[in-house]
Amino acid sequence: MKKLILIALVLGLSVAAKANNLKDSTKRDTAKINAQVQKLNKKLADLQEELAKIQQRLPDEQAAAEEAASESNKAQEKSRKQAASAVGGDAGDTRRAAKAARKADSQTSDAEDAARKVEKDQKKIKELNKDIDKTKEKIEKLQNGE
Repeated sequence: MKKLILIALVLGLSVAAKANNLKDSTKRDTAKINAQVQKLNKKLADLQEELAKIQQRLPDEQAAAEEAASESNKAQEKSRKQAASAVGGDAGDTRRAAKAARKADSQTSDAEDAARKVEKDQKKIKELNKDIDKTKEKIEKLQNGE
């Protein structure tokens, strides 16, 4: 009978110890999840801030790219006219045509750079939106316990 009581007591204490250990484990897991959620929330805020900055400057860059393209077209047209007059003209006309061609080339290069910058920012906006969505999903999964 003493052995039976002793076995029941040992089993009861071991069950109680395991239950207590489970509570501690749950508290640690919750703290860990909360820390991860905080980290992800900070990352989300940073991504949203970066997205806002890019979206804010994009219209200015697009306007600058359009203006650069317009200037490039004007310079190319002037260069074509100068080249046409240089064909039947003297050495001065040839120099002016060469100068106009260099200017047109420079402005075309500037227009291409501006267009690349706009394209790069548009791509960055898409990437940031994807990252924001992924981060939101991770936060939701952590909060739902998945």
